[in-house]
Amino acid sequence: MLPSQNLKDKLINISHDLLLPQDFHNKLAPAITSYTELLFELGEIKHDEISDRTHIQSKFGSAIGTFWAANCVKEVLRTQRFVRGLHLAIKDKLLHKDGPIHVLYAGTGPFATLALPVMVQFSPAEVQFTLLEINENSYNKLVDVINAFDLNSYVKAIEIVDATSYVLPDDCVDIVISETLNRALITEPQVFIMLNLASQLGEDVIYLPEEITVNLCVKRRNENKPTKLKTLINFNVDKMKEIIDRSENLEWTFDEIKVNIKNIDPADLYYSTELKVYRDNFLGYEDSSLNLLEKVKLEHQKGDDLIFKYAAAVKPGFVAYSGEEINS
Repeated sequence: MLPSQNLKDKLINISHDLLLPQDFHNKLAPAITSYTELLFELGEIKHDEISDRTHIQSKFGSAIGTFWAANCVKEVLRTQRFVRGLHLAIKDKLLHKDGPIHVLYAGTGPFATLALPVMVQFSPAEVQFTLLEINENSYNKLVDVINAFDLNSYVKAIEIVDATSYVLPDDCVDIVISETLNRALITEPQVFIMLNLASQLGEDVIYLPEEITVNLCVKRRNENKPTKLKTLINFNVDKMKEIIDRSENLEWTFDEIKVNIKNIDPADLYYSTELKVYRDNFLGYEDSSLNLLEKVKLEHQKGDDLIFKYAAAVKPGFVAYSGEEINS
């Protein structure tokens, strides 16, 4: 293994390329490739290791296994937009207060992928990170990676916790970042991590991503892009406050959205996902795996109206049912 300073120099070069302002440029893909190779070597990620592929189940969704979490770094635009967004958020906070800015990173995976390139752009006096991870295997690899890069001076704490129910030791947090989501907010606990943390924090906190929008859309076989029918959720600070104000004891309640689908074949209905990471850093249709369409699942259909509601369950996601079922 290379000495820590050599590894950090490599990380700094990768960081500079990830933070270039263009949405796509000729240094971006090579930077992601170099970053992936570096992290996989340090984290000793093995595709056939059972412990690396095992998911962890929480009350509100599944935390993907170490191998799957590690592979997220390979998504070029996803990694770029989140790293750039976090970097900008810290810079914005430093304009209004003295450091260190405290970043709470919930669901780090084995690398804290979004934090490492940002750490090396600041001093430890400017930014400090609390790193939360539910998977012990990922946690152990994360500790090794932080040590390898000699970045411990940037880390306030690393904890093995379920962030959907974690009780903060204090409310001295400036930025919360979590990338524990899947397309259409299915399966993974992003929504519930953010709600739990936001319920314990004040009004000046920046949350990344800033907004996750799930739309109901229609896409027929002969069409290249989906057509939006209805927004089912804009998950942002205002929506979190609304949900928190009407919920108690982590029993989160969500809106019911009624949609008329007259003259639409239910087989052509999909969920689409858009993300505003921070400021002008967006992820839209097919920019990443987070933005792929998810098919609407209906057991049966009666009438022209469908009701959609996000489910706070072991397997999160939108449920859809006929409007007539309510009155039957």
